[in-house]
Amino acid sequence: MAVMAASVHAVLTHHAVTFVVAYVALRWQAGRVWQRGSVIVDWPLAQFGAGSLPWLVSLFVEPPWRYWLWALGIAVDIVTLLVSTRDRTLRRMAEGMAARRGDRPPPGPPHAAAPSPPRLSESRVDTAHMGERLGLYVIIVLGEGVIQIIDAASERDDWDLPLAATGLGAFGLLAGICALSLLYGTNGIPHLRKDALPPRLAMLLHAVTTGFLVALATALGSAVAHFDDVLPKGQHWLLCGAMAGYFTAGVVAALPLAERADRVWVLGWGLPCVAVAVALAPLGVRLPAWATIGILVALVGWQILYDPGRAGMSPSGRWWGGRIRIRSRRTARIG
Repeated sequence: MAVMAASVHAVLTHHAVTFVVAYVALRWQAGRVWQRGSVIVDWPLAQFGAGSLPWLVSLFVEPPWRYWLWALGIAVDIVTLLVSTRDRTLRRMAEGMAARRGDRPPPGPPHAAAPSPPRLSESRVDTAHMGERLGLYVIIVLGEGVIQIIDAASERDDWDLPLAATGLGAFGLLAGICALSLLYGTNGIPHLRKDALPPRLAMLLHAVTTGFLVALATALGSAVAHFDDVLPKGQHWLLCGAMAGYFTAGVVAALPLAERADRVWVLGWGLPCVAVAVALAPLGVRLPAWATIGILVALVGWQILYDPGRAGMSPSGRWWGGRIRIRSRRTARIG
């Protein structure tokens, strides 16, 4: 992992081979650390290495086809997480072990009794520990955003009111995202309820969410650097797109798992934020950086005020939806 981290800055040039070799070796080692016969049903990628094959082939291919192979490897892993249920994973491992035993005779003397095949055992993820680790990773990513803001501000000689507004707004945006992800969410995913998703899907959604946060950290550093001017078009689109993706992840986490009566409530806080962030990209290209950040802070504040219930709290702990449900039940009892 250290080799991968050291080669990231030049992964598109002379460190691509180093990065790929380290990645493939890491995937291979991840499957070797588990005992024979142990099946990780909650994270099948640990023992399913098909997604690393396109990366290995890319060592012999020149750009840009090399990057398409990387994308293919990521796509294979994503599809694996989406379709690999517990029963499918156990059946695939059992079939693989049976095929390997049929290809060679059992060890020992010719007349010795054949040893019993290793029994499959399930290994599961400690969901409480996983949630703590994933939440800590979100904190680390948000900390990178803080570093970007500080570095950009330290390079300015003139500290004035627009810089203060932009810097404080950027800090407020990160603080609000931290609250949504950790206080009003689970596993670092906003609005996700505890144990609502299988660990494999929760980790997949966490990876997508943190990817948007990494893009946001980069854009915030550029926003502070251009606090008194219009953001470069690419950075402006990156800032708005990262927030739109983050809000969309919250809707994806909450909407399919909500009851039918709560889906309108979920859309009420989710879709407006997604729509405004998407519209802000083309319509707000001439806004100063502090104004763009201010609008995004308002969107995050809207989600926090609209959903005061913490992760794991029952629907009755929410303001509007819970009160409507309790009131309707009381009316039914009186009638």
